[in-house]
Amino acid sequence: MEEKEFKRELAVKWIKASSGNTYLCPVNALDRLENPTEEQLKTICVDESRNPQND
Repeated sequence: MEEKEFKRELAVKWIKASSGNTYLCPVNALDRLENPTEEQLKTICVDESRNPQND
């Protein structure tokens, strides 16, 4: 049986919250929320604010 490789691109978007924190979020999840709160961003996104590469 032949193995097939599945590839999927993830569409992500950087969002800057009113607190100044930045989040890397999947677009599909963001599309479900009209105006996400920072608590929602913390739940569905990766907090990029403290990433040392951002300095």
